[in-house]
Amino acid sequence: MKKQIIFYFILCITATHSFGQLSYREKENIRLNTKISDIAYKLPYRGTNYKFYGTIKFHISGKAFVNNGVYNSFIEAQHFSKYNLPDIYIRLLKGSGNKSGYLDKNKLSVCGNRIVFMTPMTKGGQPVKYYYRTGLFRIFYRFDSSGKSKKRCLNIDFESLAQYLINLDNAAHYFGLKVNTVTIKREFIKTLYETSSGKDLQQRKMRFIKYLSRKMNKKYEELFLVEFDSAS
Repeated sequence: MKKQIIFYFILCITATHSFGQLSYREKENIRLNTKISDIAYKLPYRGTNYKFYGTIKFHISGKAFVNNGVYNSFIEAQHFSKYNLPDIYIRLLKGSGNKSGYLDKNKLSVCGNRIVFMTPMTKGGQPVKYYYRTGLFRIFYRFDSSGKSKKRCLNIDFESLAQYLINLDNAAHYFGLKVNTVTIKREFIKTLYETSSGKDLQQRKMRFIKYLSRKMNKKYEELFLVEFDSAS
């Protein structure tokens, strides 16, 4: 009987030690002196008021990762949007990549502090939920400085865009972050400031990139890039 008790005692100690070794990886320890870890968090594919655009991009190419602070900021911003943007459906286009589940702050492609969104639009004065389903038709739409398409069927929803940027910034502050820079078509910045939320937007410490190449300026006609940074 004593031998059996000793055997089970040794077995329990060995098993605990073994499972502990299997579940422990030194690299996964989050640095306690920072609020942001280097572990890659995958953005959710869809929610009640948002969806990631591009199944292949999300599931295969892996450009859907951010750091823990940006992840939490996005989720919180969507919660705010349920109340002050109830009819707006946000489309995410791209996050960062990852390398073996981790982010690299020295590489923009895998830094984890940026998200590219599709610009909210209206059609006939109503918010558009399902536009560019395949992505093939984006090349046929061009917008003037006021956000009106040449075909007069889609318009940039600047009011919703301004409020959503405020939502992101408010949410980010809960997690020690802020919206640091925003990249949109440079001709849109003035129109964005002229919205009812524009005055609040101007008073915030977010910087709008004003110097873009012709190619990049055209790219961010229907997209906007948000980059986060520490609020301190």
